[in-house]
Amino acid sequence: MKIPTLICALGLWSATAATADLQAQVEQARLLLEHDAQAACTALRSVVEAPQRGPWTEPARLLIAECSLRLGDLDRADRLWADLEKRGGPTAYAARYHRAELLYFRGDFAAATAALAALAAADPSHVLANDVLALLAVCEEYAASDVLADLSRAQLLERQGQSEAADAHWAALEEDASLAEWSLLIRADLRAQQDRLDEAMTLYQRQIARFPQGEHIVAAHLGLAALYERQGAIEQALKTYETALLQHPHDARAPEARLHIERLRHLRESG
Repeated sequence: MKIPTLICALGLWSATAATADLQAQVEQARLLLEHDAQAACTALRSVVEAPQRGPWTEPARLLIAECSLRLGDLDRADRLWADLEKRGGPTAYAARYHRAELLYFRGDFAAATAALAALAAADPSHVLANDVLALLAVCEEYAASDVLADLSRAQLLERQGQSEAADAHWAALEEDASLAEWSLLIRADLRAQQDRLDEAMTLYQRQIARFPQGEHIVAAHLGLAALYERQGAIEQALKTYETALLQHPHDARAPEARLHIERLRHLRESG
């Protein structure tokens, strides 16, 4: 191979390797964000400042804004999302959603509702459309509740990794007739995601005991059964799924419980 050709080939290989490294760095930072927002932000900044530009650049900017949120700099997060919204492109919708979510976290529920409604109408097929509709439903259903501010504040603090600071808000929610059951489910799901399994189990069990006919009762049974399964308690998991199906056969999530029952029965018979 002639020298100029070799140099060109090496340059192409170097650029390709650098691109792969940058893409990998964004994904690594995404995972790191759950444990160390500052370190994730540092890694993402090096991606954004790299001479190479590509489809990973704007997602990196989006994640830097999320880092700012988690580190408590809400104003900076809003500025970064506003800039991405103005730029347009694939991340604009996500930036608009996060800005609406930030209004919710700040307790401006009227403005959040308006922003979410506009977003829902803009692109019903977007990957974040369900998140938009879910948050819009919360804002609309509980707009008149005095403790909606406690819910939004608790969720923000949890997002920032400040579970202990969120406890007072969760406690207030448990005393509210309209939000008590759902807040228990939200908190139990969060603790399960955080691998705080004993706390999650206690919360699911509390919800089931307090609201045996509640709107979210099957979700609590499913969450509890999943924890039993994670701990290897297959019989307890199976019994919990069966209880959910027998007691609430017409619930929207009953088919999900049925699938888990069939799967665990097959596992038990084959094992």
